[in-house]
Amino acid sequence: MTEPIRIAVGASDNAWDQRFAAALDEQAAQGYPLRYDVVNLDRHDWIERVRPYDVVLWKPNCMGISASAHFKERVYVLERHLGKLVVPNYKTIWHFESKAAQSFLFLLESVPTPQTTVSFDRQDALAQLRQAKMPLVFKRSEGAASEHVRLVAAPGGARRLLERAFCGNRYRAERLRGGPLWKTALRLAVRPWFWRFLWNRWLDRDADGYLYWQEFVTGNEADLRITVIGDQCAYGFWRRNRPGDFRASGSGRIDFERPIPEEPLRYCLELNRRLDFDSMAYDILFQGPRFVINEMSYGYLDSAPYRSRGFYRLHDRKQLTFVAGHVWPQALWVEWALRRAERLQAARGAGS
Repeated sequence: MTEPIRIAVGASDNAWDQRFAAALDEQAAQGYPLRYDVVNLDRHDWIERVRPYDVVLWKPNCMGISASAHFKERVYVLERHLGKLVVPNYKTIWHFESKAAQSFLFLLESVPTPQTTVSFDRQDALAQLRQAKMPLVFKRSEGAASEHVRLVAAPGGARRLLERAFCGNRYRAERLRGGPLWKTALRLAVRPWFWRFLWNRWLDRDADGYLYWQEFVTGNEADLRITVIGDQCAYGFWRRNRPGDFRASGSGRIDFERPIPEEPLRYCLELNRRLDFDSMAYDILFQGPRFVINEMSYGYLDSAPYRSRGFYRLHDRKQLTFVAGHVWPQALWVEWALRRAERLQAARGAGS
């Protein structure tokens, strides 16, 4: 490698940019040929600002559908139109804030998951609910820390959620029947879903237009969080459920002492490699001896991995070793980004 790698670190308000910078400083101090700047990619002229760089390393705080959508758009432009190496890449983030999108990928890749149903058609969703075994865990497609997650024990509760989800679709179907608006409103006044539709209108909010649920996996007092960076490094820890609740995500009750089973750890490392993810946090439950991946997300807090007793490193896709000590995940992100940049430079050199 003759020329230094030029890296743009995306500015953020969550300290990830500062920890990226610290990790890059450490690499440079050890002689790695790189140059970096912290670049504000939220400015109107972000495209021009990022042009001089080879690599974009960026982890903004972009929770929510709108914020994450704008982030995905810029990563797409960076990769597909500007030819930049972006960490995290588009394959890592395109399904962020969409459990529905994750479920499609899990299905196509035969990933072990709880039985999951996603339907955008009211009659189909109704038919599937009639066959489903209660209780069920209903979720909004977006959200973290168990937000918009509820356990429904009876068919009546599930049916109410269905009518809420599809109230906009039902209203549009009723309007297609024609006639004055006041007559439609009068006809629908006895329907509970119509009032939900009006409430959404008042809040300037669209109805979901889909229904997402999973089977309830019993017997789990905690879930296993495995956070993978690249295809070699991973953290593991357990998250205990809230008291009297089935949900672990967002509980804050983290157990760093409980042993981490090797099988799901290796599986998640291999899944990261197979799907070309830069970093991914996997939430794992157990059905007896069998593990299932409940959800995944590239967006996670860095504090819990740092507080872990250490991380695991996979050598040549075979030997798994434990590296003791508190390590910020940003250091492993930087290590992985530089490896990717080296691979890209080598591939371009071979093709020239």
